[in-house]
Amino acid sequence: MRKTGKRLLLIGVSLSLLAVVPVAVWVSLTHKPKFYRAAVALPREQREVKAKQFVAQSLQLRNDIVNEPAWEAVFSDQEVNAWLAEDLVTHFADQLPPEVHEPRVIFEVDRVTLAFELDQGPIRSVIWVVARPRVPEENVLELTLEKIRAGVLPVSAEKILPRIGTQAKHHGFDVQWKYDENKLAVVTIRYTPVAGRDDVRLEQVQVRDGQMRLAGTSNRSKGVVRAPTLPTRKVLQSKFPRRKVQAKGVSNSPSVPSPGPRSSTAPTS
Repeated sequence: MRKTGKRLLLIGVSLSLLAVVPVAVWVSLTHKPKFYRAAVALPREQREVKAKQFVAQSLQLRNDIVNEPAWEAVFSDQEVNAWLAEDLVTHFADQLPPEVHEPRVIFEVDRVTLAFELDQGPIRSVIWVVARPRVPEENVLELTLEKIRAGVLPVSAEKILPRIGTQAKHHGFDVQWKYDENKLAVVTIRYTPVAGRDDVRLEQVQVRDGQMRLAGTSNRSKGVVRAPTLPTRKVLQSKFPRRKVQAKGVSNSPSVPSPGPRSSTAPTS
């Protein structure tokens, strides 16, 4: 009888584990980190204002690249996220992989966090990557990836970087990656700001609390610098019609107050 009771207990424990483990994995994969929930919860009215600020800053940067020997621009993560929500997703939806939704960024001291929702069949996970950027040489951006997570579960760089690299190359970026001595993935991105010109140079990328600063130079010894022209929203809408599905998915989440001072540590879940 005792042996029979122990067997039944063992069977019961095993069945319980079989039931609990898949649930625990599902919860871990579908977990949305607090910083991501806050980033997507900005009300529509505030998003529209900050998206316009981002466009205005971008236009000013374009003008400075064309007219000034030295240029710089500062963008807040809220401005970038507003543009991602208002313009990228609605007007450039076809430029995103169909399984990627709601991309957002977080700027902290010396670190950038990129997060997005990824459809993986029956599961939609928040993929988030914490990177430490630097500019080792002109027009080269190096990102040391300190964390890659799906929800709260670690993800191997091999599962994410090839897909990102393919998308980046479609937009004119030369992307390569390797592991450093600490076994962290290091992504090297080479980019020429103006096609056919090597005299427009990105020289600095500085990440502050809630902001990113870009700085560089333009040498007009080869003639007038021709920077890319940013189209108006009306032109964007004519070329990239608003998708009905995207329009219906606009968030009406309650207002989230502007973030206060943040630590230099990477975001946690």
